[in-house]
Amino acid sequence: MLEEFNGEPDHVHLLINLHPDNNISDLMASLKSASSRILRQQYKSEIGKFYWGEKVKLWHDSKCVVSCGGAPLEIVKDYIKGQSGGKE
Repeated sequence: MLEEFNGEPDHVHLLINLHPDNNISDLMASLKSASSRILRQQYKSEIGKFYWGEKVKLWHDSKCVVSCGGAPLEIVKDYIKGQSGGKE
């Protein structure tokens, strides 16, 4: 379940409550695939100015996954909300 979200010009922060049996890499691949498909459909003319053809990837292959362990969720949520790419 998505608990918190924030975006920056070149990446996003997601706080996801995920069962330990779930594969994080599979989840990330699904999120990237689905969001790319939706963005390409809804913003075709805008995206077409920068990306040509079906083989061009909207998302980079890399990902960073960090476990927040025993940290209180409100602290993690506040951290994500505060991410603004250094802009106030």
